[in-house]
Amino acid sequence: MIDERSRKKLILEHSRRMNAADIDGLLELYADEVTFEDPVGSGRRTGRDALRAHFEELAAAGITEIPGEPVAGQDGVHVLVPVTATMDYLPKGPGFAERGWLTAPDAPENSRITWDYVLMMRAGSGGLIQELQMFWGRSDIGIAG
Repeated sequence: MIDERSRKKLILEHSRRMNAADIDGLLELYADEVTFEDPVGSGRRTGRDALRAHFEELAAAGITEIPGEPVAGQDGVHVLVPVTATMDYLPKGPGFAERGWLTAPDAPENSRITWDYVLMMRAGSGGLIQELQMFWGRSDIGIAG
């Protein structure tokens, strides 16, 4: 178990490194056999290689996360933070449109996606993130502007 302050710092550090597109630094925060699901309900994936590919796609789209105030669970392992994020529609947006999560814009090359989600992490005893889940639904994502 790691204390609440450390877990809150960990989740905010995740967003800082994501915003910096520091994929190697971001992966240093994660256990080798991390499990993640983005969004919850889309299927669980496992391992740093799969997580790297996911983060690289987000970084390629110029994601910017603006985290709110983190909340730590009393269980000694969980922490959550509300996030507002934006990123370029390309390259991930067409996949979102195919799934029915948003409507494709008329000018995809000039469009940005915006969405609100809750990021949940479970930290292990070594202070590394063992599980990552992003909670958002269709009403939480759209085309900016």
